Amino acid sequence: MIKGNETARGERRETAGELLDLLAVAQKMGRRLAYETHGEAYESVRELNQHLHEAREKIELIQQALTTVR
Repeated sequence: MIKGNETARGERRETAGELLDLLAVAQKMGRRLAYETHGEAYESVRELNQHLHEAREKIELIQQALTTVR
């Protein structure tokens, strides 16, 4: 049973890492969109980028928690 728990824990860490990578790409695209956006849409893009930043910070916390859990 311990081996099964280790496997599941490893899969959760891997999933969190993949999600972190995905959010990094989304943030890069969001920054590019902000650079290219003007007028009324800019505020929405700025808000999107803030949410992406917060989501990435949350995933980093989750990843840390998964790494420290034994």
